[in-house]
Amino acid sequence: MALHSDTHSPSIERLGPLDVPDVVSFLEDDPVLNVYLLALVLRDALARPRDEYWAVRRNGRITALLYLGGISGAVLPVGDDLDGMRELGDVAANALEVLPRRFQVIGPRAAVHVLLERFPRNAPPPRLARRQLYLSLSPGALPPLVRLPELRPAQREDYGPLYESGAELRIEELLEDPRALDPVGYARRVEEECRDGHTWVWRDAGGLCFRASVSAMTTDAAQVSGVYVPPARRRSGIARRALGEMCARLLGRTRHVCLFVNDFNAPALSLYRALGFVDRAPWASAFFDLER
Repeated sequence: MALHSDTHSPSIERLGPLDVPDVVSFLEDDPVLNVYLLALVLRDALARPRDEYWAVRRNGRITALLYLGGISGAVLPVGDDLDGMRELGDVAANALEVLPRRFQVIGPRAAVHVLLERFPRNAPPPRLARRQLYLSLSPGALPPLVRLPELRPAQREDYGPLYESGAELRIEELLEDPRALDPVGYARRVEEECRDGHTWVWRDAGGLCFRASVSAMTTDAAQVSGVYVPPARRRSGIARRALGEMCARLLGRTRHVCLFVNDFNAPALSLYRALGFVDRAPWASAFFDLER
């Protein structure tokens, strides 16, 4: 749906399957920073009925993009056209009633801030807001490693450790316990982790050493999320060895590994930089829980 018909002036459009080539071309301006959205577009071709993609075009070219996840609650703005992003902020504000009660706005920091400025003045503030850094790793930057064959994709036998560690990770990172908030949905997600091959674990006789997931992958990049070592096993080199092994394997399948991290998390930043990750962009996340 175009809100302005003149192709020489900025227009706001809801996108559909026919727009996939334009969206991919826009996102491939930085396929590492945009890997999550690229993976979604390549998987679903803008065709999932409860997901919405909106864009600002200037002279026919996309300059800002907004994804609204009707089920996931992911609100993902992308683009340096901040005036256009303000227009997309109005789209997001109008969608608050149809988004899930719990939703999150995640993306480049300037785009997130501009989008949030367009939310209604009387809207509740985010329950949690984080300033973050988006980091990336290229193959030549990874230092030599002692290989770790024990690192493997999670299996059904890992359900218990994944269930507990996933909850502890979310409490630590997002100050909420999924076991209490959504016990059925959380249990289902852990079952999926045990069979989809995207979550990797290292366990030994003492229990879980390490877990992390691949949240998106294309030929250009793999995005890592949920890096976690149990508190009792930290500061022992486990994270560096396991994440290094994970990155080495991923770099055999894609050109970069990327992740984002809270800018105040000094231990994590030290680990990632020691493994060769470099800053790519300022990032931000805002988590909402709207009472209805």
